[in-house]
Amino acid sequence: MGKARQACNSARVLLNTGDVDGACNRAYYAMFDAARAALLASGAPAGPELAKRTAG
Repeated sequence: MGKARQACNSARVLLNTGDVDGACNRAYYAMFDAARAALLASGAPAGPELAKRTAG
């Protein structure tokens, strides 16, 4: 969840400076990393593809 929090903080900073595209990118990765962390924490079966970025 640390990566998700950092990405969320970065999204806020970018949005506050007017960089909407950058904020959307960081917000996407905040959600992606939070979902990944939730899956890992739940003990759900996860193959090696979970370690990859969006391609997994």
